[in-house]
Amino acid sequence: MRGIPDRWWPRLLGLALAGCIAAGQAQTPLSETQAKASALFNFARYVEWPERAFASRETPLVFCLAGRDSLAAGVATFDGRSLGGRTTQLRRVLGAEDVRGCHVLYVGESEERRLLPMLRAAAGEPVLTVSDVGGAGELGGAITIVLDDGRIRFDINRAALEQAQLRASSNLLRLARNTRQP
Repeated sequence: MRGIPDRWWPRLLGLALAGCIAAGQAQTPLSETQAKASALFNFARYVEWPERAFASRETPLVFCLAGRDSLAAGVATFDGRSLGGRTTQLRRVLGAEDVRGCHVLYVGESEERRLLPMLRAAAGEPVLTVSDVGGAGELGGAITIVLDDGRIRFDINRAALEQAQLRASSNLLRLARNTRQP
């Protein structure tokens, strides 16, 4: 992004991921759901997809959400916004068969039993897989959101990113609580 020095991006991303948003001059803490939704949007902001992930320049960046706790209300505020020159689109998914066409796949805790089939359906495809199910990274998920001392944090599975042919910015990697190497 132009106009903002590179050294500020980790701080700005950290603020968003920590769950704070400026409201006028005061800072209003976000709910856990809002913070996770904001983190999901910011993960996508700091990841690059290969060109093959999109049929054309007009193809939207599709956020797919699975689960009753799937952040739909929070992510809905980002529906239709521009991200990396693409319009964002929100889609609900019910199972592994619905993963096709997703660029970001979030699997909520309520879908723990469907996590592995969805990760398998996304394997090898340019899909950023994100979940707050414990152990998602060990199963092949790219980013696992964790609640650590009351703060939203995240772990990154670099091997899963590499398999999906996605590139995470160095700023995102630095902010991760843990990164697993390929």
